[in-house]
Amino acid sequence: MIEHLLELSHVFNRNRDRIRIFMNMLSPVIAQAQDEHERLYFHHIYEEEEQRLERLDELMPKLSRFLNNEQTIRITNQEFIHLLQDINLEKFGLHNFLEHLDLAMYHFKDEEHNQMLHSMLEQTKADYLWVKKILSLMNENFPSNNSVSVKESEKHNVLTAAHDHEHEAKEKKEAHLSVPAVNSAFPKPSLSVRHKKGLTVGSLKTLR
Repeated sequence: MIEHLLELSHVFNRNRDRIRIFMNMLSPVIAQAQDEHERLYFHHIYEEEEQRLERLDELMPKLSRFLNNEQTIRITNQEFIHLLQDINLEKFGLHNFLEHLDLAMYHFKDEEHNQMLHSMLEQTKADYLWVKKILSLMNENFPSNNSVSVKESEKHNVLTAAHDHEHEAKEKKEAHLSVPAVNSAFPKPSLSVRHKKGLTVGSLKTLR
C-alpha cells in the first residue's frame, strides 16, 4: 500500500507542475481575447485547473503525513478513507486535464506551444492510466463495501465537466474550428479567481 501512495505522490507532483505551465499559457490568451466568448471559454478552463491545483495543494500534505506514518494506513482510519476519496477525485481531474490540453491544441498552432501541449498530453495520459491501475490494485485489497470511491456529488460535478469538454472537443474536431492563435511568452498567471462556481466549457455553447 505504501508503494502505491508513493507512486501517486509522484504523479500528483508532476501534474501540479503541468497545471502551472498550462495556466501560464492561458493567461495571455485570456488577457488578449478577441471577444467575450473567447475570453469566457479559456477563463473557465483556467478556473477549473486553478481549482484543481488548489485541491492538489491541499491533498499533497495529507498524503505526505500518511507516507511518513505507515501505521495510519488502514481501512478503519476515517482520515485514510477520506484521503482515498480525494485521490479518486483527482483521477477524474486528470481526465478533465486531458480534455483541456486537447482543446488547447486547436488554439496554439505555433510549433513551440503545440509540441509542449502534445508532450503534456501524452505524459498526462500515461499518468491517468497509471492512477486508474493503482486505484484498481488498492481496491482489490479492501472489502467490497469499503472500495475506494469518491462522494457521488463531487464525482457528478467532475464527470459532468469532463463530458462537456469531451463534447466540445468533438464539435471542434468535426467543424475544424479554432480561435485565433496567440504567440507569446509564459507570464505568471494574473488571475486570482478562487472557489467560483459557474459555467463549464461545454455550457458556453449557449452563448454563441
